[in-house]
Amino acid sequence: MSTPMAAHSLRFYLDCLRMERESPSYDYLRRLTRRHLERFPFENIGKIHYYANGARTGLGWLPDAETFLTHFAARGLGGNCYILNAHFGGLLRALGFRAELVRATGGNTHMALRVTIDDRAYYVDVGYGAPLFEPLVPEEEPRFSRYGETVEVTKLGDDRYVIDRRANGQSFVVKTIEWTAVELSDFDEAIAHSLRDEDENPFMRRIVATVFKRDAAYSVVNRKLFVKTDKGSEVHDFPSRAEWTDMMRATFGFDAGVVDEAVAFLRARGVVLFD
Repeated sequence: MSTPMAAHSLRFYLDCLRMERESPSYDYLRRLTRRHLERFPFENIGKIHYYANGARTGLGWLPDAETFLTHFAARGLGGNCYILNAHFGGLLRALGFRAELVRATGGNTHMALRVTIDDRAYYVDVGYGAPLFEPLVPEEEPRFSRYGETVEVTKLGDDRYVIDRRANGQSFVVKTIEWTAVELSDFDEAIAHSLRDEDENPFMRRIVATVFKRDAAYSVVNRKLFVKTDKGSEVHDFPSRAEWTDMMRATFGFDAGVVDEAVAFLRARGVVLFD
């Protein structure tokens, strides 16, 4: 699957999560998943940072565990599905779980995890910006609503499931989960495709971030912050760059340097967020 996580990286990861090591169990997996969504943001600032500084693509772009954890601890970076789920899978394996990568297709290819406990396979995903707080059993076709979003999983066929995310009754992203294990190397082409430095690739032409806190989801799209709870949502616009930078630090933990880098990257490509 990938290089086993070193002992010091395992300890570093648990420290970042503010959790202790326990024996593998469903309850421990559930708590790890929820804490990961609360601590590590889903975002593309890190995607831009690794692209701009590494000038590599495909698997060569993917940061190793130590780089990933160091950048989180020092700069607040999380990542996209490839970064977050690849490393969370490595953590789970280091903790003794059976964790495998799976692919979800439809639009950009998505990476998620299949974690097997006592012969039952669970869908786990900390890299989707979605309120998937607990492991899901696809065969049970779960459906739930949180923070203004409805998530529904339906069986499509043998080893294939549709995961549909909806808001206000409308689907905004639908993917097909291929419920068979794949290798990290199988994502090389998908990662390269996601890093296309062109206007037709929206995740290289805007800033997005999502993190979950107590009873609320916080999401940024460029200058706007969306705060969603089960009771409703708020939208806050930040035309002031200084106030926006402060908000990004307070909400997500990003330091000024990485957000400045992302703003400059977009400006150089004609996307101007601030005057």
